[in-house]
Amino acid sequence: MNYKIILASLLILSVSHLKATAYCPEGNPQSTDYIRRKSPNRCEGIKEESISGNSLSLISIASGNLASFGKTLTLQIPQINGGKNPQVIVKSLDDNYHYQMDDLLLSNKDSRFSFSWDTYVLREAKIPTKKLRALASYSLGSQPVYVPVILGQTSGKYEFVFYSQDRVRFTNFEILSKDEKAIYSDSRKNPKKGETIFIWDGRNAPAGRYELHYVAKIDRGNEPPDRIEKRIIFEHNPNWLK
Repeated sequence: MNYKIILASLLILSVSHLKATAYCPEGNPQSTDYIRRKSPNRCEGIKEESISGNSLSLISIASGNLASFGKTLTLQIPQINGGKNPQVIVKSLDDNYHYQMDDLLLSNKDSRFSFSWDTYVLREAKIPTKKLRALASYSLGSQPVYVPVILGQTSGKYEFVFYSQDRVRFTNFEILSKDEKAIYSDSRKNPKKGETIFIWDGRNAPAGRYELHYVAKIDRGNEPPDRIEKRIIFEHNPNWLK
């Protein structure tokens, strides 16, 4: 028996376990720390590290009408053809906190994935209901296809929410149909930090795949602004807004 191979394998397994534990460690379920929580299984809590990453991020495509957090909350994610096991992340971002929930154990029923969880952390951390964001996507090819997340009950409209720690202005934001026709357009000319929200009532738009196309500029003080242009694919069905 080759003991060197066995020792090497054990070392690899130990390192892998440490990485997984460091990402979402076990902890006190009565705390609001970002830890592995059970019943149902998910990672949830307040992350201590500062918000980092891209200067401008899409953090939510969702519909909801939450007046307050009850003891439990349910989110729903529509299934689409060929879509299995969507990637879901729930967030609330502010200068003072970074709430996050991910790695959810979803249930599958009636053409929708769903997840219900205890709102203890949300209530204990005093996360505002109107600041709860959610993003879901399917891996269907070269780029993800996003679908709206229904938080509680639908509001009848979608909220597309972007977040930046820098001052950002959107010179163009539009929703394009399959034939590249703009069925919705808007802009935000005044630069601001934090969230930028666009609201679209898609109840009269036919079901299908659409594109978000936006052009934004990030202010850099005395330097020329950074220009960002991006297209994002998302699926829509008016029945999801009923």
